[in-house]
Amino acid sequence: MKRVGNRNLTFTQRLQIETLYNAKHSKKEIASIVGVCLRTIQREFVRGAYERKSVVHNFWYGDKVKIEKAYSAQIAQDRYYAACSAKGRPLKIGNDYEFVHYIEKRVNVDKISACAVLGQIKRNKMSFKTDISKTTLYRYIELGIFNNIKIQKRKKEYRKTYAKRAPKGTSIEKRPQEIAKRQTFGHWEMDCVCGCNKAVLLVLSERLTRKEIIFKMENQKSASVIKCLNILERKYGQMFRKVFKSITVDNGSEFADFKGMERSSYRGKRTSVYYCHPYCSSERGTNERLNREIRRLIPKGSDLMKLSIEDVQAVEDWVNNYPREVLGYATSAELFTEQLQAI
Repeated sequence: MKRVGNRNLTFTQRLQIETLYNAKHSKKEIASIVGVCLRTIQREFVRGAYERKSVVHNFWYGDKVKIEKAYSAQIAQDRYYAACSAKGRPLKIGNDYEFVHYIEKRVNVDKISACAVLGQIKRNKMSFKTDISKTTLYRYIELGIFNNIKIQKRKKEYRKTYAKRAPKGTSIEKRPQEIAKRQTFGHWEMDCVCGCNKAVLLVLSERLTRKEIIFKMENQKSASVIKCLNILERKYGQMFRKVFKSITVDNGSEFADFKGMERSSYRGKRTSVYYCHPYCSSERGTNERLNREIRRLIPKGSDLMKLSIEDVQAVEDWVNNYPREVLGYATSAELFTEQLQAI
């Protein structure tokens, strides 16, 4: 077939390429059949590349899942249209390589989302030539202008379930309405992040500032939870009752000792504890949301026994120093310090 000169492939040709690829033809053979040069086919495979899973059957060792590279005509066509949409007006980013490198470093090294980095740049009025919106930034990422930055899809999460029983203490139904409005400081949510063994992380999240406090516990028992609260009470001293006015928990067995959590190590009552309704993790929305951030550094199934005190502190610092859109791209650490100074 006569080879075509310098012009774009049609969707029909891309479908033909996909069919020939699945039939195990070489790139050179595909180029000859379609009527384009070999370099065009090589670029096309990069444009339409994706990964797919296939099952390899083995009588002796059982089935195994294999991940292999493949070509999709539809993906290639979509990326072609995306590239065409960027033509015309020049990119707003221009030749501001310093801006590009800064975004890449914060995302790849500091593990912060591109949106959060952009928000922090604007909040701190950093001296870059580029001033783009969040939408434009993510469009540039899709076009591949930023190296090694990809938009990750959120994985489906499975909620925890509990036995249908009455709470051991005060129900969230009796919690003051002002706590739900997030207008006052000192109201916390508490939960456990589990690993592959008995060790867990006890996580407290302050509703107003999104401040995180993380403890490593050897087991998921109520005595361990109370021990952590006692440590916090000793740390904050007389300020504890102003910093920890209330704590909202779920109905897990680790939070069964209602009186122990509320009772001060010294004398009297140290805080108010409220229990969510069963199957209502949204009533601890701040806690659940920030637990996802912890999972970015400590994936599900991790061996928490191997974590040192320094490792846990590093995770806590990373979460608290993350610029958040909901906070106007301030960090939880900044806002929490301001609230402590105002007490």
